[in-house]
Amino acid sequence: MSKNSHTAIKNAARALAEAEGLNYPEARRIIERWSTHQGPTDQELTAADTCDYDPMFWYACQPASEIPGPFIRMHDYPERSDAPPKYCYPHPVPSAADPDKKAVLSLTARPDVYDEAPALVIEPLWFTPPPGGLPGFGHWGNCWTLRLHDVGFRYRISHLATPGWTATVTHGPEPSAPSTLRLAHADGYVLFDAPTFLPPEWLARVNLHPEGVPVVCGPGAGHPVPPDLDDTEYVAELLGTLDLVAARVPFTVSGAAPWLLVEDDASSAVDA
Repeated sequence: MSKNSHTAIKNAARALAEAEGLNYPEARRIIERWSTHQGPTDQELTAADTCDYDPMFWYACQPASEIPGPFIRMHDYPERSDAPPKYCYPHPVPSAADPDKKAVLSLTARPDVYDEAPALVIEPLWFTPPPGGLPGFGHWGNCWTLRLHDVGFRYRISHLATPGWTATVTHGPEPSAPSTLRLAHADGYVLFDAPTFLPPEWLARVNLHPEGVPVVCGPGAGHPVPPDLDDTEYVAELLGTLDLVAARVPFTVSGAAPWLLVEDDASSAVDA
């Protein structure tokens, strides 16, 4: 290891220790582990970035020939619904004041970018309160935030993976088809488990960071979730007020990437 590499690791370890409240030896071990991390190859990134991705056309070609409302993010703040709509993950949330009463949050998952790397936003577009339950979303948003906080979602985006959390993606049959996404905690709490659209260019980069992908959830109460996470200062402000909560989660992607298979097929045809 060169002197420059040694100095870089030492400086990175000091910065990580300060940011995460670690002692230096612990931070040093993490940085040294990160230094051997294998991210996506240039070939994988190029194939993902150049493949044909058109999920709206894919949906239009299906027998139902309909574009799901959640796909176009119909509104910015959760609206009341008498029953959970299609194309969302129905997520029960018990009331902190009366656990026997549960609302259902109709959650969607959408890919985003935070600090030039992949991030994921989980948000309800609708909520269905229990019979006789409180009508406003604010109560249920707070209850959801409290539950997420208990399982590691905090007031900032950490550099380290949140203990107990895993995310598993199963590729769809073609690049424009939805993938199945499951986000779960070791204690049995399932945050999301449903098909969702994850672009190849996003999926190809989920292991850029050795600790995983920031998963941002909200709204907790008053402020809607930003349409994108590019304004990191505003995101930090919303995390500080618990309008958003976040955790970094390691992603495992199963199955061969369809866009790589498309490229292999094309290469085979040329060779023939």
